[in-house]
Amino acid sequence: MTKILILGGGFGGIRCALDLEKKSGNDVTVTLIDKNSYHLFLPALYEAASAFKGSLKNDPFALRLKKTICIPFYDIFKNKKVNFVQAEVCEVDLSAKKVKTKGGNVFCYDYLVVAIGSQAEDFGIPGVSEYAYQFKSLEDALIINEKLENLVKDVVSNKKVSPVNVLVVGAGFNGVELAAELSCRAKNISEKFNAKNKCSKIVLVESGPRFLPMISDSERAIILQRLTKLGVVLMENSPVEKVETGFVKIKNGQVLIGDMIIWTAGVRANVFLKSVAGLSLTDKGKIVVGQNLQAKDWKNVFAVGDNQGFVDNKTQKPVPLFAYMAIEQGKVVANNILKNLKGLKNQHYKPEYGVWVVPVGGKFALVHLWKGLRFSGLVGWLIRELVDLKYLVSILSFKGGLLFFWREISLFNKKD
Repeated sequence: MTKILILGGGFGGIRCALDLEKKSGNDVTVTLIDKNSYHLFLPALYEAASAFKGSLKNDPFALRLKKTICIPFYDIFKNKKVNFVQAEVCEVDLSAKKVKTKGGNVFCYDYLVVAIGSQAEDFGIPGVSEYAYQFKSLEDALIINEKLENLVKDVVSNKKVSPVNVLVVGAGFNGVELAAELSCRAKNISEKFNAKNKCSKIVLVESGPRFLPMISDSERAIILQRLTKLGVVLMENSPVEKVETGFVKIKNGQVLIGDMIIWTAGVRANVFLKSVAGLSLTDKGKIVVGQNLQAKDWKNVFAVGDNQGFVDNKTQKPVPLFAYMAIEQGKVVANNILKNLKGLKNQHYKPEYGVWVVPVGGKFALVHLWKGLRFSGLVGWLIRELVDLKYLVSILSFKGGLLFFWREISLFNKKD
């Protein structure tokens, strides 16, 4: 019996598990370990941070909100030959082919797929972990949601001088999406408490000379116009020197006051990888992999998603960390493990990443497709929703995917 062990239930890990289960025989067991009981649907995380509480009455524990962003692994692997184990991995022994969890359980494997995800990158800037809100988990999103509403309540009750200053540090895709949606959320809160124009000032801070430097100038202009319309202030060329309670200091000496400081400036590979003896890592802490996504010096170990340090031959740069690319990597790894079992040659990973979608508040998104084709506004938003639906029905049953999609769209779009 061949044992395949997958660490992490993100986009790449789930796709790898489902493909292996579908294409392998009865002589293969597939086990996936994740510390959570659910797959976090990250494309909707910014929605959870800005969800309209008027839609969540009588739901003090945000259970309904959680059901629109958390997909139980039970639902994904129901009637599938995939063993799911909820546990946190504490030790990996590559030589012995064993993985140990904090609960004391030991799992042996013939093939290992590392897909444990990433963590926030603070770039060594003082005060980030102590004074800034992170934006990586469901808990982070719910805390941001609650904090914003409480701040506005303080303004309305005259406990605080208006406006509420929200600083979003990092103008990448996540930062742009969150800042835009928080602006929409702030407007809704203002209307709820009859505090129009008193609510908040959203400032998006970018260290580089341009936000979203990987896109074209014309596309940046579309997004900037939308952000401006929503009242989001963009500050480029503003590298943060340190974060303190209630303010951020820029390297030029400027001080930005913030009632809430949210850090979206980047991610790094999980530091747990450094504890794995014999694992070759890049200078960014990612696993060094070959053209088939195998870890260097370990033919039975593969990496996908935020853990892999794959360098594109065409650009000589690491590939970007998009969800759909992690899914594709999961497919490639599953296929290569199956090929290995049959004694066949591995498939090379050939990344394609000319497609992206960035929601910019409400029913507005900018979609960049192949050969420069793009759509913006409501059409872009509709395309983005269809992309979400396609993913959901690919990991759930068709009925289950539709139901999850309907719960999400019916809840989040009440505020738009």
